[in-house]
Amino acid sequence: MIASETHLSILLAGLAAGETVCDAPPGGETSPLIGVMDALGARIRARPDGAIAITGAGNGCLLQPEAPLSLDLSVSALLVAGLVAPYDMVTRVACPGGFDTEARASLLAAFGAMGIQASAEGNDEIVLSGQATANPAILDARGWSDPVVAAVGLAALGTPGITRIAHLPRDPTVLVATFSRFGARADLAKIDEDWSLAVTGQTDLRAPADAGRQEDDA
Repeated sequence: MIASETHLSILLAGLAAGETVCDAPPGGETSPLIGVMDALGARIRARPDGAIAITGAGNGCLLQPEAPLSLDLSVSALLVAGLVAPYDMVTRVACPGGFDTEARASLLAAFGAMGIQASAEGNDEIVLSGQATANPAILDARGWSDPVVAAVGLAALGTPGITRIAHLPRDPTVLVATFSRFGARADLAKIDEDWSLAVTGQTDLRAPADAGRQEDDA
């Protein structure tokens, strides 16, 4: 996927209970994303080996940021918008270099179908107005880019019930595997070369080692 496993792992680590170690050296392209997770309430610790340890705030427990969340990469900004979209808080997600216009439009349309109040400002911001509860929906992903699929999947994690994403444009196995590492319920189906995904929201997410122990005990 264009939305790399490392970027997704950082965001999921910020939601998951427990500590996740991410290979994200300071000063790299993931540094703004790590800063965003810090602003949202995750605890960040630099390790002596150069990796980053992230202790998550818990699914549904992110904090309202005190300033706009600014990311240089459109892909990262789309993912962060998906992450915070279900929360009942006003949040601005900025991409100073400008969003991919088509991807942002697709994401905002998906948010609208889920009852999430969001709008575009200029070419470089998504404004999330906050609402009491986002709603699960059945969404048609035809024409979506991979980052939009991932962003909607992240939004679904904070939404009660099951969000279904049909007609995925490409094989989402990497996305599903990354979600599953953190204990998220993301069920993949394929019928006649047509992929669909069902994401169960508001479940407990755990750092990968803890999630693995949960599955062993189940």
